[in-house]
Amino acid sequence: MGVQKSAYRQPVTPEGLKAIEEGKLTWLDDEMYNNLNTGVLEQYLEEKNLQESFEVSHWSTPKVLYGIAIGAVFSGVTAYIGLKLGLAISAAWYIAYLLGMALKWSPSEVNIATSATTGATHASTGFIFTFPAIFLLASDPRYELASGPLITLGSGDAFNLAFIGIVASMFAGFLGVMYFIIFRRVWLVEDPLPLPGFEATLKMLDIASDVNTGAVEHARDSLKTIGIWTSFTMVGLFLVEYPLIWAGDKKLALLDWIAQTLSIGDIGLASLYSKGTIHQPSGTEDGVSLSYTQWTPDTAWNPFAYTYIGVYLTPSMFAIGWFMKTRVAFLVNLGTLVGWFFLVPLVVWFNFPVYDAVTQSNIPIQEYAGQTGAALQMKAFAASVRTIAIGSIVGGGMFGLAKMYKTFLNIFSDIGGALKGEGSQEYMEGKGWYEWPLKHIPIFMVLTFFSMILIFTLGGFSILASLIFATVLIMTTFLLGAIAVRVMGETGIEPVSGTSFIVLLMLLGVFLNAQDLLQLNTQDAVLLGLVGTTVFGSAISMSGTVIGDYKNSLYIGNRPYHISKGNIMGVVPGAIIGAGVAIFLSIQLADGNIDLLAPQANAFATFSVIFAEKEGDMTLLLLGFLLGMFVEWATGMGTSFGLGMYLTIPYTLPMLIGGYARDNWEEKKLSPRIDKIKQESGSNEAEKQRALILLGTFMVAAGLLTGEAFFGTESSILSFIDSLWNATDDNPTGKFFGIDEFGFSTQWYIARMTGFIGLNVSIGYLIYWLFKRAGVIGGNSDSPDAKTA
Repeated sequence: MGVQKSAYRQPVTPEGLKAIEEGKLTWLDDEMYNNLNTGVLEQYLEEKNLQESFEVSHWSTPKVLYGIAIGAVFSGVTAYIGLKLGLAISAAWYIAYLLGMALKWSPSEVNIATSATTGATHASTGFIFTFPAIFLLASDPRYELASGPLITLGSGDAFNLAFIGIVASMFAGFLGVMYFIIFRRVWLVEDPLPLPGFEATLKMLDIASDVNTGAVEHARDSLKTIGIWTSFTMVGLFLVEYPLIWAGDKKLALLDWIAQTLSIGDIGLASLYSKGTIHQPSGTEDGVSLSYTQWTPDTAWNPFAYTYIGVYLTPSMFAIGWFMKTRVAFLVNLGTLVGWFFLVPLVVWFNFPVYDAVTQSNIPIQEYAGQTGAALQMKAFAASVRTIAIGSIVGGGMFGLAKMYKTFLNIFSDIGGALKGEGSQEYMEGKGWYEWPLKHIPIFMVLTFFSMILIFTLGGFSILASLIFATVLIMTTFLLGAIAVRVMGETGIEPVSGTSFIVLLMLLGVFLNAQDLLQLNTQDAVLLGLVGTTVFGSAISMSGTVIGDYKNSLYIGNRPYHISKGNIMGVVPGAIIGAGVAIFLSIQLADGNIDLLAPQANAFATFSVIFAEKEGDMTLLLLGFLLGMFVEWATGMGTSFGLGMYLTIPYTLPMLIGGYARDNWEEKKLSPRIDKIKQESGSNEAEKQRALILLGTFMVAAGLLTGEAFFGTESSILSFIDSLWNATDDNPTGKFFGIDEFGFSTQWYIARMTGFIGLNVSIGYLIYWLFKRAGVIGGNSDSPDAKTA
């Protein structure tokens, strides 16, 4: 057989080849690390696993349930982070890995349990990115048309749509996992994709396998690190965001109160700081920050009136930047920089007309700002630049698919070979299943197809419309999902948003142009398109999730069957909890009770209005499309560029700061330390210490993510409760419990603070009790509790 060529294949080392020929190379040894992604190693380990993995890979339902529980809880946390930042980043797998290490689970058990964790965490991705657009279109004044909201939700409609989306996402999630079974051997064994960044996870499994390295104690220390930094983050955000000072009709966070107190007239700290953001000088009014530098004919000379520069005090974005490192963080920031330093100033300077949905007319932006008093640069961003950003996301995503045309053409031959069982052994006589049976895939495709028709028909859509959606879902989940996973295997980033925009474009194109045939009005066509895209997003997210778990399982001797089973088991609880939290937050966001960026949801809402009303500047959309294609061609990250353009500078600068901080730390601090260890103890020990040290920084970053997510979720709940005391037509004074304006009363202030503190103390004690019972905190790792757990 000839040697295959690939852009990702690495040359096998002489020592590795010799060990393979002699059959001495085994899981997690030095030669395995030296030959990752060679193809020769992967094929050797696949044959080794077929014979020996049954002695290593064992299913443990209690341990998998641990993983599911962690993933389900963090699915809600991920929903908050995704809505706030536009990135579905989760610390759940770190927690699951460390807990398994602390409880002395084998690498195999950790890998299987965390496959359930990742499955539960990402099963509701579509509800984070797409579904919130429904509530924005229904309630947010920014998307209101002259005739009223594009979508009107009656009593029970939201619950009906949520039920449709959750149940359909479960089936789609199962399908997403099963689809990748076809490609596992092709893309992870025969021609292995590199999946940048997976080495850190593999090294964690290696550490878990060797208790003599002190991994158990390190896992305990790492969990404590997460707890400390989670607490530290929540305290910091309490000062930045919690309405601690109630003065008159104002509820202010402590830092906002200090900024306003230290301001005199138009001069003072409030001009530079407001609402958690350190920003360019904006001026103040009655001591309150104007937030943005206002454009007027008299201030046209001021360059700050044409843009908005600042740094939002968000620990999550710093942590995400730390994970990304400088290059990726810069490419995302590049879109923001182009938007705010080039496009926004151009729109303002040239008095570009912006579309106003209420009047259904285009108004020069300087005239528009004069009529409404809006911050001109923010209107330029919302009305024009975000349209370009949407086009950039779509253009980058589609060009990324075009670059993969060879893969696209070869997909069908890969499928045919896999379904014929070429090179695959699913069931081993006397041992059990090695891989999930391929014959289940067409069966489940048919089951999913008819289930989708039934679910959407019962949800109130016509049978023909449901049939078309089911067909599009089956095809796009398979074809676009496969290519999205291929892109993830190349870059480490799965373009869920980019491919979802393509699916929404397809669905709206069909549903809006065939309304009579499909028995759909405009609202139903948009709703079906958005719910359908939600389901698609969850499906391909699960395909991207399972590839990482498969990749690690190959190198530690796990059976792919157990990985598939773990991911599938995590889908149901993850979809329910994650979607529930995302829907709750979406309603609060649309009603104005909380302030979350939700970039993808806003983009989907804008996109829906443009297509439903056949309005908006399609030239800007085309310009963005071409720009996204160019950036994808030049950097391979057109979708990330478009997403960055959709964000404001204060949100992305912390990401760039975090990425630069990590690179600088590795160069100045980590590398010299590792070089010294290498000289004293050898390369193997140096690499293990590198992983342990880097893991420690990941735990800090995980604490920042977790702390902001927990605090934000709690704040959202409290904001929702606050809204219950607002004045209504039936209760114009907001009177509750016999107290007028109860929402501003001392009694509610005390009750709110007491509940907030009590909730956090209770959660903290519960976590402490669980970890102590498991032997992670205090006690001895060999205690009966630890062994039982």
